[in-house]
Amino acid sequence: MEIRHLRTFQAVADERSFTRAAARLRIAQPAVSAQIKALEQEIGTLLLHRSRHHVELTPAGTSFLAGSRQVLADLERHVHSARQAADDGAGRLAIGFIGSQSHEWMPQVLRSFRHDYPRVELSLTEMVPSEQIDALLEKRLDVGFVGPIHGPVSPGLRVECIVEEEPLVGVSIDHPFAKLESVALRRLRDEDFIFTSARNSPAYRAWLLARCRAAGFVPHVAQEVDRARTTVQYVAAGFGISIFGSHVSRLPASGVKFLRLLPLRPVIRYGVAWRSHDFSEAVRRFIAHTQGFFARGVADEARAKKPETQTMPGKKRRR
Repeated sequence: MEIRHLRTFQAVADERSFTRAAARLRIAQPAVSAQIKALEQEIGTLLLHRSRHHVELTPAGTSFLAGSRQVLADLERHVHSARQAADDGAGRLAIGFIGSQSHEWMPQVLRSFRHDYPRVELSLTEMVPSEQIDALLEKRLDVGFVGPIHGPVSPGLRVECIVEEEPLVGVSIDHPFAKLESVALRRLRDEDFIFTSARNSPAYRAWLLARCRAAGFVPHVAQEVDRARTTVQYVAAGFGISIFGSHVSRLPASGVKFLRLLPLRPVIRYGVAWRSHDFSEAVRRFIAHTQGFFARGVADEARAKKPETQTMPGKKRRR
């Protein structure tokens, strides 16, 4: 059923005349007649009684007119709302995040976005990565902060890397490795590992297994847990060791020593995910803002590490 058919029907019902409706709509009268006929055929009943000089609504037409007016009014309201959102940045966003990120860069991104777009209403939900993917596909989330990024992306979604982190090995403070500052991955072959479950974080599981196999061994999984924060607690209790993104080392972690993992590459990549189609202007702005936030952060970090150019005492620079 086409919107133009509803508008034409409403015009005929208001004017009680095909001729006057055609003039009001600025289309030819035969086109008005054809659209009304197509609408009646689609509904399966007459909406109008026609005579040479008069047009009247049938009972079905009277009922349908009330519904069509509501449909057109709702449509106009939604169009206005969409245009307003595009003009002034209003809207709503449901955002998912991994719990271990809640103390790190995520609050900074949200604070910066709210400063630039104060009319966008944000709702936040902590979810493991697999839950976020399902919620995005089911349209319960608009954006998700996910990771690690590893392997193919689910059909219908797009994922962009926003930050890369150095992998760290977490061991209990009484572990023989705790006196070290770094450890080679191949030296972990005989250790018990604590993994997050494949159901909750399949990408992390796949990334970690791939790294261990590249080092020549398959890790012995002594315990599976649901979240990275829980993994830290198991490591502290001496159940085994694990490998984390560097942001986890900045969580409260009494009883855990974090070591640099050698070789340093590959890094652990975290990103932002959204539906590749059917997303709003608010989502587009949030993605662009988040990418810009991290791009600025990388540039600032690079500038901070660059040594300042100094002039030797007693010498002048050449111009």
